[in-house]
Amino acid sequence: MFLPFFGLKDNPFKLSFDVNSLFFGKHHEEALAHLRYAVAEGEGFTVITGAKGVGKSTVCRAFLETLKGAAAVAFLSSPIPGPRELLQRMNRSFGIATSAQTTPELIDALNGFLMRARVDGKKVVVLIDDAQVLDPAVLEQIRLISNLETTREKLIQIVLIGEPVLAQLLNSHRLRQMGQRVSVRYEIGMLKSAETAAYVQHRLSVASAGPPTRFRREAIREIHRYTRGNPRRINIACGAILAAAFKAQQKEITGELTHAVLEDLKHRDGGSASTAEPRRWPSWALACAALLILGAAAIFALRPAPDPPAVEAPEAPGAPPQAAAPPLPEEEPAPPPAPASEVASPDPTPLVEDLPAVPPVAVIEDSPAAPAELPPASSSAEETPVMTHSVQIGAYLRSENAQKVADRFAAKGYPAKVAQTTDPGGRTWYTVRIGDHPSRQAAQTHANEFSSREKMESVVRPYGAY
Repeated sequence: MFLPFFGLKDNPFKLSFDVNSLFFGKHHEEALAHLRYAVAEGEGFTVITGAKGVGKSTVCRAFLETLKGAAAVAFLSSPIPGPRELLQRMNRSFGIATSAQTTPELIDALNGFLMRARVDGKKVVVLIDDAQVLDPAVLEQIRLISNLETTREKLIQIVLIGEPVLAQLLNSHRLRQMGQRVSVRYEIGMLKSAETAAYVQHRLSVASAGPPTRFRREAIREIHRYTRGNPRRINIACGAILAAAFKAQQKEITGELTHAVLEDLKHRDGGSASTAEPRRWPSWALACAALLILGAAAIFALRPAPDPPAVEAPEAPGAPPQAAAPPLPEEEPAPPPAPASEVASPDPTPLVEDLPAVPPVAVIEDSPAAPAELPPASSSAEETPVMTHSVQIGAYLRSENAQKVADRFAAKGYPAKVAQTTDPGGRTWYTVRIGDHPSRQAAQTHANEFSSREKMESVVRPYGAY
């Protein structure tokens, strides 16, 4: 066992969840903030996605730790064979004592529990892991459970966790009703190179009885190159590296040792590195390819067209000579193409360093080619109506991200503005809103038109409030 050799109290790279070894990169912090916002807001579904091993379940379990005592929580994972099994597991997780067996009876028992929790002032949160493998019938039952509500708020908050294919599933035609109810969604990305180094150091420091084992800089580079910042693969790789270093009686982890171990892991994986994230071409290569394509297109477009051969029709004997056809008016030059920033939809799954824009929503009907003027909030010539609700298209923890989204849609003709709000936990949010209305119905109509036109999620929020 290599633990005493390296002065370790515990295995620093074990794969099981350990709250003491938690390390959050920027993506994990953003995902945690989205979960807090969703539960505090209490509307719709929350969807957290990411590749295998990126830390989705870890973030959600850490979030549940913060809810202990303040909410009734349940964490379910696949497989869930059918709707009845879903309800049975949910009721058991909440400690609901019932002899109910049929689906309606199980729903009645759950609804009674939710009403009692509401009276006690407690929130009820359900997190369902590996949701991408759930049968559509189970997902439909989850949607029906989300309909349990009072006239003012939802009685249960549901968080779906899964791989990126989950987002595609929810945007499918069959599950469009459920996909349209997703109010918060976030995709967790990989750790950056500096975060990988900090992650390895953190895990070693927590598990060490004294000074932690040193991984040289070149070793960290090899680890990040192989794992591409996937935490689960980092744990697997570092565990194998420590075992090899123990076998060689080498207490400092060098680049040569790391390279040899990772090459062996590649061969075991079938001769390729991690497939957790698709390999990307270097930016300079993409730029050169784009220039070549644009150059070829320009040469083809500017090439003069050959004059068509003149064909004279034979004149009929005795026919009067035909007058020459008037020259055609010169064709007006086509207007220059609109800038990409005006026609491109926001990136549905941006990195944290980029804009965490609200992802697109699948729309079945064809949207109009150009945005028409949206009806402004109704007004009266005699008096100014009181605004009660606003249409919100994004919420961000960084003001610069919110301002960029507002500027993008202001350029397209929307009255976009940034409103600063504070959630019950004291966290400051910068929300992007595109219209104020004197009623919730008018705001919802505006939101539906915007979502249909721009393929973006939008929600209705109280005017000037969180």
